[in-house]
Amino acid sequence: MDSPRTDRTPTTRARRAAEATEDFASDRLPPDERRSTLSITLVRMGFTVSATDLLYGMSLGLFFPFWTGVLIAVGSSLVVSVVSILCGLIGQRERITTALGLQAAFGRGGSRLPSLVIALLSAGFVGYSTGITAGVLPGGKDPWLGLVYCVVLSAMYTALSIVGFGKGLTWVGRISVPLMLVTVVIAVIAAIDHAGGIGEIVGAEPARAGEATALALFALGVNKWMTGATVTPDITRFGKSRSTVYTTTVAEFMVGNFGFNMLGILLGLGVREADMGEAFGIVGVGALATFAIFVQGFPHEVNNMYAASLAGRTAIDLPRIAVNVIAGVLACGLAYYGLSAGILDAFLTYLGYLGYAIPLIPGILVADYFLLRRGRYDLSAAAVAAVNWRAVSAYFAGLGINLVLGFGFDDKLWHTLPLTGAILYLLFSLPQWRAARQARAAAEPGTQSPQAPLSEGAR
Repeated sequence: MDSPRTDRTPTTRARRAAEATEDFASDRLPPDERRSTLSITLVRMGFTVSATDLLYGMSLGLFFPFWTGVLIAVGSSLVVSVVSILCGLIGQRERITTALGLQAAFGRGGSRLPSLVIALLSAGFVGYSTGITAGVLPGGKDPWLGLVYCVVLSAMYTALSIVGFGKGLTWVGRISVPLMLVTVVIAVIAAIDHAGGIGEIVGAEPARAGEATALALFALGVNKWMTGATVTPDITRFGKSRSTVYTTTVAEFMVGNFGFNMLGILLGLGVREADMGEAFGIVGVGALATFAIFVQGFPHEVNNMYAASLAGRTAIDLPRIAVNVIAGVLACGLAYYGLSAGILDAFLTYLGYLGYAIPLIPGILVADYFLLRRGRYDLSAAAVAAVNWRAVSAYFAGLGINLVLGFGFDDKLWHTLPLTGAILYLLFSLPQWRAARQARAAAEPGTQSPQAPLSEGAR
């Protein structure tokens, strides 16, 4: 009689090490690996309790009066929250990464393109954010010392990202997020005092008024976190219920993102300085701010590096640990470039380019899952196509439309939204969409579709 372990791969030390670094990148997350809402909240807030959100808020304070800046920050946060919830529900229900969702939507080979885009842009965020951190450290403006900072910081972020969610992202978030919140609040209080009170800030004339339009900065605010919203499944797959998606999204984007944008607006109007390090120095909290920015780099950069490694693994078919190292090297190079070129202008330019490539991906992903797949995935090899040409065609057509809108008609907003990708994909999939609607109408309430049984995560 066969041993009960005959059909199982032996559990070896090498396999345990591989699983620890892969972090279920190519499989559904086992149900017993799910985590508490608090752990997921701290990890997700680690994305937005960040220097990039503070820097964006400072730019709002430099360009616009107080209430205009607040409205821009609220509006962009709401748009990103909607996209994040829709993508996050896919991850939580199916217990899969964004990359696996893209395989279902674009096909095994077709998913390489959007996965590569996400990996490169996530690594880019790490790069520019690392440049921000290096710039506020002692001597960070010196070319050689700045390079050392970029290399050391990138190496630390890469190492922590390799460890994965449970031992890396969770503990980094638990420690760094509260510290960053406390220190930045202290810095903002000092900025308010420096300006002569909150009333002076609310009524202050922005230092660079008229240099940017509200629509353009709103679009940049959406661009800033569209990649983060797209990779929400990487984290929400660890959630135990759908409510985790809503709770953690509000914490990430309406508390973390908008909250730090708000603090940045106060700093921008109160200090009237674009360089973050100098701004903190002016209000007399330079050392504290240096500590705060250094601390925030860990949850923000580690989370983005983690997203880059999961997407990159699908794009180039290498182990996650190898992709992590490649992303770390790319981020280091971009960090030094941003530090040399002037981090605020370089970062805002980078955000502008994001809007052409990224929003199409969540649009196609959400339309495919909720409208064509009726909220369920069959991820078996037989069910996943090699290439879903409808999705690939929608992406390239959408990219062409976005470029024409942006460069030909000076569009500031439409090309930054996922609607183009969703509409094109549905147009290219009209027969499949009609079939899905008919199947939904034919299904009796409370029964499962015989064509596609619910996955365990969707029940």
